[in-house]
Amino acid sequence: MKKTIVGIVVGLTLALVGTGTASLLAVLVTFAPPDRPESIAIDHQGNTYVSMYQTGEVRQIATDGTQSTLAVLGVGANSTFPGRRLAGIAVDESGNVYAALGDVPQTQGIWRIDTHGTASQFTPLASAPNGLTFDHRGALYVSASSSGLIYRIGRHGAATPWSADTLLLGSNPGPCGVNHPAGNIGVNGLTFNKHGDLLVANTSVGAIVKIPVAADGSAGVADYFAGPDCDLWGADGLAMDNADNLYVAANVKGNIARVDPNGTIDVLASRANGDPLSFPSAIAFGTGLGNRKQIFITNFAPPVLVGGIPGLVTMDTGVPGRPLP
Repeated sequence: MKKTIVGIVVGLTLALVGTGTASLLAVLVTFAPPDRPESIAIDHQGNTYVSMYQTGEVRQIATDGTQSTLAVLGVGANSTFPGRRLAGIAVDESGNVYAALGDVPQTQGIWRIDTHGTASQFTPLASAPNGLTFDHRGALYVSASSSGLIYRIGRHGAATPWSADTLLLGSNPGPCGVNHPAGNIGVNGLTFNKHGDLLVANTSVGAIVKIPVAADGSAGVADYFAGPDCDLWGADGLAMDNADNLYVAANVKGNIARVDPNGTIDVLASRANGDPLSFPSAIAFGTGLGNRKQIFITNFAPPVLVGGIPGLVTMDTGVPGRPLP
């Protein structure tokens, strides 16, 4: 059923970013709980997809702002938080949406939703999946946060453990000296840099881990690329621009940070500075000619964040995002 987006640009905040230049943060749309957007993906045509963590819905927002339900995943209870635990989503080169579902055991794993909205389980997984990203060959990499594990899934759905490095494990207390409210959450968001290294968010540690990919496709030795650092506490979703800068949604810290190719951290926006961020959990660059320099951010706003408002916000980074595979 189609729904009309309500209140496009319902608020506008002028924020001073870490580089000393001004950038606009705009609230695009807000949602009413239990609609809590955890992840976001934008396809080649500019359609936006968000995963509603609690209800299991994959919501599609067309370029004209019209909202519709692409699919509803899971069979478990969804009336109370955390519900069906629909986490990361990604779009392949053909426009199919892949979603990480942590629901009950029989539905847990990666689901594929085709362009007509038909959903099927692509890969069952023993560990609840979280972040997703594709490599240039079409393989899908999946993080299992509570297990400290990254899976690699081939084009036909076969999953193999790819890395279980100890740097992927969570640890409390984090770099700000207190425990992450979700516990020892480790490996989370995933993305590749221009050299083909996998960059990985470690949520409770507040760090970005770099894992080189060997010529045979296996995982190299992991090392810290940025952090542990309090500004990255709650590192969750990741995105890359064309200059190889990494953008990090630090959920519990309420930051959007940019990490340059040398690992230097620059906080672009922060809830502490009054920016409209409510537990930011994911980032995606626009794909249209007019918004390739914009990042679109999910405000997850879980119940633990009293007064948080779920929704989507955007800001201009001044650099285009890396093109989709």
